[in-house]
Amino acid sequence: MKKVKEFMRVCLVAGCMLALTACGSTSTEQTTTSNDSEVVQSTVVEEEKVAKADSAEETDKIVIVDQLGKTIEFDGVPQRVATTIMPFPYIYYAVVGNNDNLIGCNPSSIVAYENSALKYMYPELANANTSFVDTSFVVNVEEVLKLEPDVVFQWNYMDEEIAKMEAAGIKVVALEYGDVEDLETWIRMIGTMFDKEERAEELITYFHESVAEVTDKIATLPEEEISNILIMSDNLKVTGTGFSKYWIENSGAVNPAGDLSGEALYVNMEQIYEWNPSIVYIGNFTDLQPSDLMNNELEGQDWSVVDAVQNGQVYKIPIGGYRWDPPGVETPLMVKWLAKIQHPELFEDMDMREEVTEFYKDVYNFDITEEILDEILGDVQDF
Repeated sequence: MKKVKEFMRVCLVAGCMLALTACGSTSTEQTTTSNDSEVVQSTVVEEEKVAKADSAEETDKIVIVDQLGKTIEFDGVPQRVATTIMPFPYIYYAVVGNNDNLIGCNPSSIVAYENSALKYMYPELANANTSFVDTSFVVNVEEVLKLEPDVVFQWNYMDEEIAKMEAAGIKVVALEYGDVEDLETWIRMIGTMFDKEERAEELITYFHESVAEVTDKIATLPEEEISNILIMSDNLKVTGTGFSKYWIENSGAVNPAGDLSGEALYVNMEQIYEWNPSIVYIGNFTDLQPSDLMNNELEGQDWSVVDAVQNGQVYKIPIGGYRWDPPGVETPLMVKWLAKIQHPELFEDMDMREEVTEFYKDVYNFDITEEILDEILGDVQDF
């Protein structure tokens, strides 16, 4: 009997020990499972944080495709901008609203700037560096590097210049000189790069609406009332094709030199006599002045028999924010100015001083003065 009781006591103790062991094992498994869950949960949270950070970083990036088809990526809005392209500064100003980030530009841009309305709107541009590029758009890479630019704008046909800057680690955006669509591309590209997309679209809309104010009326003109004009880019050098075709056609004129191949061509006086233009416009990239024709001051040339000279219809193309010759944000003003000269009766109600005043307020948010208006519009005939 004692042996039986002793056996039962041993079994009871053993059973309790097994039970305790089982409980301990279950507790350990639960603890391990709980810890593993916390680790997995923590890992997921960290991954989500990293994903969100990467997403935010990607959102801050600015990606554009230039007019060579290259994709160029910026970590944010470029803070240091340089350009070799002459009309770029005032187009940039119209889109961005300032030139604070424009640290370098073409020397020719500053020459025009000193005679333009832009010097009143943004005098700080006078401090822009011009030593890194010449007027033929050739750059000095060492000088460019000193500027530490975030981006340099260059013409798309300057292959060697683009290549040597990119080899030095400089981001280059290539732009194409051409038609209104190219100009729109510039404006949109600037808008994207400098967080001004809405402003860019406003400018493009304003551009086309302004030009339409002229073309809608020009469309009513009979063919015989279309003006026969000539554009002189220099002494006996005429402008044929190119962007001038846009503002000539939209202002109700025909350019007989437009049939010639090439954008700027030398001709002789016999050719001028044959064309016998009723109006002559002199570009703003030359020192040639209306008085040179009107006063017959050009050696070996007799302009006195040309209709334009006989009627006092020789004009120097204005400089506003920049020269009005090439594509730019002030091209609508060029179209209106031409239309007013060519068709004074049709545009009798259009006052160019009022047009320029309104344009400068709408586009530049600048209240232009009578003195500046005189500089833009009052110096187009000097005889």
